[in-house]
Amino acid sequence: MMEGDLPLRAQKMVVEWAQLYQRELLEMWNTQQFHKLPPLR
Repeated sequence: MMEGDLPLRAQKMVVEWAQLYQRELLEMWNTQQFHKLPPLR
Protein backbone atom coordinates (compact mmCIF):
# COMPACT_ATOMS: atom_id res chain seq x y z
CA MET A 1 0.00 0.00 0.00
CA MET A 2 1.48 3.30 -1.06
CA GLU A 3 -0.63 5.66 1.03
CA GLY A 4 -3.86 5.70 2.96
CA ASP A 5 -5.13 2.90 5.10
CA LEU A 6 -7.63 0.07 5.21
CA PRO A 7 -9.28 -1.56 8.18
CA LEU A 8 -7.30 -4.59 9.35
CA ARG A 9 -9.99 -7.02 8.17
CA ALA A 10 -9.90 -5.55 4.65
CA GLN A 11 -6.09 -5.69 4.60
CA LYS A 12 -6.19 -9.39 5.49
CA MET A 13 -8.71 -10.06 2.71
CA VAL A 14 -6.52 -8.31 0.13
CA VAL A 15 -3.40 -10.19 1.23
CA GLU A 16 -5.25 -13.51 1.09
CA TRP A 17 -6.58 -12.70 -2.40
CA ALA A 18 -3.10 -11.67 -3.62
CA GLN A 19 -1.62 -14.91 -2.30
CA LEU A 20 -4.25 -16.94 -4.17
CA TYR A 21 -3.49 -15.13 -7.45
CA GLN A 22 0.22 -14.44 -6.91
CA ARG A 23 1.32 -16.30 -10.05
CA GLU A 24 -1.21 -14.54 -12.27
CA LEU A 25 -0.43 -11.13 -10.75
CA LEU A 26 3.30 -11.59 -11.29
CA GLU A 27 2.76 -12.73 -14.88
CA MET A 28 0.60 -9.67 -15.60
CA TRP A 29 3.23 -7.41 -14.00
CA ASN A 30 6.04 -8.90 -16.08
CA THR A 31 4.20 -9.03 -19.41
CA GLN A 32 2.00 -5.93 -18.98
CA GLN A 33 -0.86 -8.02 -20.40
CA PHE A 34 -3.66 -7.46 -17.94
CA HIS A 35 -6.87 -9.42 -17.52
CA LYS A 36 -9.57 -9.66 -14.91
CA LEU A 37 -9.18 -11.88 -11.90
CA PRO A 38 -11.99 -13.07 -9.64
CA PRO A 39 -13.09 -10.49 -7.06
CA LEU A 40 -12.45 -10.70 -3.34
CA ARG A 41 -14.72 -13.13 -1.49
